[in-house]
Amino acid sequence: MLTAPKEPTILPKMRVKESVLADIIVSKLVDRQPCYHLEKKYETRCGFNLSRQSMADYMIKSSAPLQPLVNLIKDQVIDYDIGALDATTFQVLNEPGRKATTKSYIYCFRGGPPDKQSVLFEYNPILHKKFTHDWFAGFQGKLHCDADPWFEELFEVEGIAASNCLAHGRRKFEPIAKATEGDGLAKQAMQFFKAVYRVEKMAKKEDMTPDKRFLLRLEQTQPILDKFKAWLDQNYPTVLPKSKLGIAMGYMIKHWKGLCTFMSDGRLEVDNNLTEQEMKAFAVIRKNILFSQSVDGVKALCIHFTLLRTAIHHNLNPFEYYHHVLKMIPKCKCIEDFEALLPWNFAAVDQRISAAA
Repeated sequence: MLTAPKEPTILPKMRVKESVLADIIVSKLVDRQPCYHLEKKYETRCGFNLSRQSMADYMIKSSAPLQPLVNLIKDQVIDYDIGALDATTFQVLNEPGRKATTKSYIYCFRGGPPDKQSVLFEYNPILHKKFTHDWFAGFQGKLHCDADPWFEELFEVEGIAASNCLAHGRRKFEPIAKATEGDGLAKQAMQFFKAVYRVEKMAKKEDMTPDKRFLLRLEQTQPILDKFKAWLDQNYPTVLPKSKLGIAMGYMIKHWKGLCTFMSDGRLEVDNNLTEQEMKAFAVIRKNILFSQSVDGVKALCIHFTLLRTAIHHNLNPFEYYHHVLKMIPKCKCIEDFEALLPWNFAAVDQRISAAA
């Protein structure tokens, strides 16, 4: 009598099916279901008991085998010449040498070529300038971001340029314009922003290629920016530097070069709104989670959220994708095996199967 070899599983010492594990992760991080809701659902609808403590343990322990996929996704961002980053606060209760009330940060990175667009999330508690500088080691190109001091060291590296977010500049003028009667300076500034975004809307409506958008910007956006800069230089000396209007105008003048970087490449956006949309998706999850108990927990959260958001970006069913990844990851023996599980490769296989059917 021979015993068949046991099929490898992602959690070999735990009695949990990959389908249940995928349902836990997707329900929590995509459908925003708290663990106590899942606990009740499994008991009343599925007929088994699974504590929320066990669910949290499963999520943490299943994340480490997925790290090679995250590393390969990061490679796509570093190897491409257009990227983006943003950050938001997150609370971790048990961080070594830090109070439970001290805020840490979750970073969102976007990039990769058009057919391999990627979204990554990573936790960092301290030394933010060094963190962003080291994260982009080897990158050459332009990065969408706001003019945060944390990113200063990053742009001291030769070959890396900031494409600052025009929406951040606009937001400094908006509340002043709304609170002002008549045709004040803030409202005049808003007209320049509206004119720039009108051109962008036209390019999007006509689904222009990057080359066509580049030429459209040279023809229509560049004259608007030239007038805007002349307007700033003329009017900034007439306002108090520390007033809200003075701060808004000073911001535009100080970061003018970075705010106009989008003019150099039709692939660049005028703002960092696409990254901010990803951060908004995380913020919704943060309302549900509130905090992480441990550093291991927040790192696991970032790994799972990276894979899920990248999969969603490639129009994959998150449950089907994650179920497949959790089943196949223990069988991976070489880099080609891991690459086959990346969202864009899974999407290509899925499309070939659909076409054949």
